Amino acid sequence: MKKKTVLSAAALVLCFALVLAGCGKKGSEGGSSQAAADSQTVDCEYVCEGTGYGFDLPESVKFTKGFLGTYDLGDLDYDSGVMLGWPVSYDMSKEEYNALTNEEAYKVHTGFSFQIICVKDVKTEEEAKEKVFAVLAETEGEASEADQTILNSLKMIHQEEGYVWLCLMNDKAEDIREECREEYNAFYDASEEILAGMKFFTPKVWKGGEEGTVLSFETIDTNGNPVDSKALFAQNKVTMINIWGTTCGPCIGELPELEKMNKEFNQKGGAIVGLVNDVWVNNSKYLGEARDILSDTGVTYTNLCAWEGYNDVLPVVGTPTTYFVDSQGKLIGDPILGADPAKYVERMEEYLSQAE
Repeated sequence: MKKKTVLSAAALVLCFALVLAGCGKKGSEGGSSQAAADSQTVDCEYVCEGTGYGFDLPESVKFTKGFLGTYDLGDLDYDSGVMLGWPVSYDMSKEEYNALTNEEAYKVHTGFSFQIICVKDVKTEEEAKEKVFAVLAETEGEASEADQTILNSLKMIHQEEGYVWLCLMNDKAEDIREECREEYNAFYDASEEILAGMKFFTPKVWKGGEEGTVLSFETIDTNGNPVDSKALFAQNKVTMINIWGTTCGPCIGELPELEKMNKEFNQKGGAIVGLVNDVWVNNSKYLGEARDILSDTGVTYTNLCAWEGYNDVLPVVGTPTTYFVDSQGKLIGDPILGADPAKYVERMEEYLSQAE
């Protein structure tokens, strides 16, 4: 299971409160002089494929006690055309971080420098900002004054073939551990140099599992009962697989509604099956939490434990992620990223009508 990155207050604001979840030296026309390229040709140490950029660290920046990672959200709402990714400095080694539990990982001190937003199908900085604002407003219901302040701080750093890349500078972190502070400060102070040498390319679109792929697996449910995929999917014309996690607020928030939907789907030949992506067949550390959540939300439909390799056929970039399969276990259509009960119903009705 991937650990969730701890975000600063500034990052939380820019990420639209994660309810999903000055710039550097400029070249010609207000942006970098680097041309857009295919992500496969970009030879950079740090790459955000979903946001379409990569960079190398200057010689003056070395991480030996902590480490630098990237948090690449990609498209904020699967097909919104607004992508987000940024580098994150951790004040411990990668080995130490990987050994932490989820609860411990939330307490790690992290530092930020800049965040990059890539906006598709726009031609100017103003159009890009307007599109970001529109996505933010749709996500939160309405955009606040704080949101507008953030948007006004965004500066275009590159423009190419219908894409505009915007940058937001973050405040320097003050809580980095002393032994890692010098290398973080060097990274932060080199922001303009990093941005000036940044390379850009068309963002890689997350498509999820390939339509037509047949799922075949054996696992157990959260009650310990063995589950065979063939028998599971054969019970219904269409099955909706809702992948969620025990630390995902939007996931948990929609569970009561999914329980109601499952009962309605059952009358038409459909069903919902949950897949808890942080409760594994061979690691039940969070099984108790999952059971408590299911009990508290009144969920009675089957919830599966994750099996080794599940994300090879059901790839997930965030939770909840929802797939649909037919009675043979064959993937139907595109996945739905994010909590969207109305879209679940729309898709289920469409696929059930096609199955009849």
